[in-house]
Amino acid sequence: MRKFYCGECVNLKWEDIFGDGQCDKTGETMNCEEPACKYFVDREKEHRHHIATLIQANRYRGDNHVPSIYRMPDPKELGKAIDYAINFMKENWK
Repeated sequence: MRKFYCGECVNLKWEDIFGDGQCDKTGETMNCEEPACKYFVDREKEHRHHIATLIQANRYRGDNHVPSIYRMPDPKELGKAIDYAINFMKENWK
């Protein structure tokens, strides 16, 4: 079984120094070392998904073909990817 680390699940909020927090989806108190529930979101997968969405949007935007050979990503997903990228840059810009 894979080991889980504090901060891995984006749904586990208000973690204390012992790794106990509240699940945003279920409202239950959980520990970050417990096996992932069905709402577990892997940050690496989320990161790759947002990058792929931004790449898809950039290809769609830069395509000169009419109609475009690329599909525009879902606007809600594009907004989430942009927000994620902005937050990521803010956190890592030092």
